[in-house]
Amino acid sequence: MTSPADETGPRTYKVEELAKILQLRPATVRANARSGAWPYLKFGERTMRFTEAHLATILTAAEATPPLPRTTRRRTRRPSL
Repeated sequence: MTSPADETGPRTYKVEELAKILQLRPATVRANARSGAWPYLKFGERTMRFTEAHLATILTAAEATPPLPRTTRRRTRRPSL
């Protein structure tokens, strides 16, 4: 059994499609790609496409680590005068 990706090549996403997946504005997607923060394919002057591998890289880079537990000391009461 062959998948559609086998017949037509790797799956690519338009800026608007990636924005919808990531729940971002298309302008944010374009800005991150143009700044070099996100990988993308460039066809001509204005056409950007993102592969599934690009999407995985973007999601991995955006993954936040949980904050470390706080290690503050307890306050002690001062003796009354």
